Amino acid sequence: MVGISVLKIDNLCIPTKYLYMEIIKFSAKWCGPCKTYKIIFDKVVSEYSDITVKEVDIDDDADIAKKYDIRSIPTTIIAKNNVELDKLKGIITGKELKTSIDKYIDI
Repeated sequence: MVGISVLKIDNLCIPTKYLYMEIIKFSAKWCGPCKTYKIIFDKVVSEYSDITVKEVDIDDDADIAKKYDIRSIPTTIIAKNNVELDKLKGIITGKELKTSIDKYIDI
C-alpha cells in the first residue's frame, strides 16, 4: 500500500501533491551580507526546478516584508501554499539551506 503525504493545517489535511513550495529571500541592495548570501542562495535554489523562488527587496516591497515580520536581513522563508514553514535568518551555509529545503519538500 502506498502512503500519501499530507500537510496538516488547523485540522485540515491537504495531500502534498496539491501543494506548491516557494522560497522567499528578503534582502536589500545596500546590505553587504545579503550580497554574500545571494551567491550561496542562487547556487542552492538552482538545484530545485519545481520550487518557486522569489526575491524581495525590503525597501521596494515593505508590505511583503511586514507581512512576514522580517526584522533582519538576509532572511529566507520556506513556505507551502502561503503557509510559512521555516524562517532562516542571516547568512547560512549552502548545506544548511539545502537541509531546510529538503526537510519540507516532501511534507
